[in-house]
Amino acid sequence: MAIYTVWGPPRSGKTTLAIDLAYALSLRGQSVCLISPERYSELSARMGLHIDAEKSLAAVRTSKESLKHIVLPADDLLYVLAAPLDSDAFGEELSGENAKEVLSQAETIFDAVIVDCPSHCGSSLAAWAMSMAEAVLLLTGSTLSASPWFTAYRRAVAAVEDKIIPISVETCEDFDYASLHQLIGQKPELRIPFYPDAEAAQNEHRTLYGTSGKAGRKYSSAIDDICAALDEGGEDE
Repeated sequence: MAIYTVWGPPRSGKTTLAIDLAYALSLRGQSVCLISPERYSELSARMGLHIDAEKSLAAVRTSKESLKHIVLPADDLLYVLAAPLDSDAFGEELSGENAKEVLSQAETIFDAVIVDCPSHCGSSLAAWAMSMAEAVLLLTGSTLSASPWFTAYRRAVAAVEDKIIPISVETCEDFDYASLHQLIGQKPELRIPFYPDAEAAQNEHRTLYGTSGKAGRKYSSAIDDICAALDEGGEDE
């Protein structure tokens, strides 16, 4: 039972990786809770899920039920906890106490908890998730704008340095990733290759993991490598 966070600069592929990793782990027989603390959840929109208030993060503040009765089933062994459909940018944020309780319950109930953290540090749930995480999957970014983000968040990155797994998610075909990694001081050993027509594939499937064709197989193999790295990390504990 472990908490994993996915974090990094804006538009670095966090939500896509969180979804695909959750599917990959669930297909391995693990029960997975995928959490998004964003007030408007890109995650639920990407997965095509209609999240009502009683099956959302909003219910956590008021419901006396166990978390297992609040999470929304998305697939076999895969559950989602995100903002309700009618949430907006000014929705109420979970308190630190609520956030810690949610994560503690989730860690007890599910084999794996994956938190799709926003790029900013304004979420108490994301902050607690980073603190409680067994591994922080830190995405290096795919544009030069990643460099000022790493500068701005250097203290936050340093605070979780001992559990970071740096990952290069290639969302652009023609980009000098090696130079970016040198600039931001990260040396990712794990790489998710560029997936041509990823948006079209996502419109047909909830996940890019397990899609067909050469690109799909290469992409899925990269996700499998991340799963293996998480397994190795758990064995080292």
